[in-house]
Amino acid sequence: MIIAVTGAAGRVGRAVLAELKSAGGHTVWSLDRVLPTEDLAARRLFVDLSDAGSVYAALAGANAVIHLGAFPSVAHHAPEHVFVNNTAACANVSAACKALDIQRVVYASSVTIYGLGWQARNGRITALPADESLGPHPENAYALSKWVGEEIFALAARDFELRVASLRPSLVIGPDEWSTRGQPRDANGANGLWGHVDSRDVALAARLALEHLDELGPGNHAFNVNAAIVHATRPASALIPEFLPELAQSAKAIDGMATLYGIQKARGVLGYEPRHSWQTVGTWT
Repeated sequence: MIIAVTGAAGRVGRAVLAELKSAGGHTVWSLDRVLPTEDLAARRLFVDLSDAGSVYAALAGANAVIHLGAFPSVAHHAPEHVFVNNTAACANVSAACKALDIQRVVYASSVTIYGLGWQARNGRITALPADESLGPHPENAYALSKWVGEEIFALAARDFELRVASLRPSLVIGPDEWSTRGQPRDANGANGLWGHVDSRDVALAARLALEHLDELGPGNHAFNVNAAIVHATRPASALIPEFLPELAQSAKAIDGMATLYGIQKARGVLGYEPRHSWQTVGTWT
């Protein structure tokens, strides 16, 4: 299979290239505005995902797309620019798939589509760990762009039976970021239910999702992607009463350090099992 990876030079993109190369059996193309530092792809293309012609040309001949390319937050671009860029990229990838008869897409969505902190404080989370049945409540332009991206691919699935897996990773940490970004977040992780995930585990989920798309069938299939434990030094029984007392009743179902951001669906359907967490690879001062 020829797999085109958009956003290949990013934190998750580099991990996906390495994961696909390690798994073998595929030809991988890397697509981005810059080239990845690692030479892990058979073909490397400069692509502006907001330009439809560029996307069509880059995807011609591919059998599948792992679509990661996006502005990752509103920290460095105006919110409206983030929204337009990210949704245009999804629309262009979707249209190119239809035109080029590409039937498989893995899309990097985000935990931010849920607005977990708001939902917890307003009675919307009634069971833990929180799973994919929770409705969206995006709270900024980035989160909204990710949710609209999912809807674009859902529309494509209805239109021409595209098979899509939308991955919703929590806070993503690269292997070189554990000493800084990877520090446990007891006091400030409540808005994401203390979720975190290594970029290599997101890459694993992307590969597994791609391999399962044919059996999943047409549609947009959502999967939470997270580590197996909370991104905190204390278990849910200590965190919830202090920071999210609204979830105290639901937290009784959580054992020890187990995650509050549920990955049961990815485990059961894809065979996903996270290999990393702050406990296994984290170092900090």
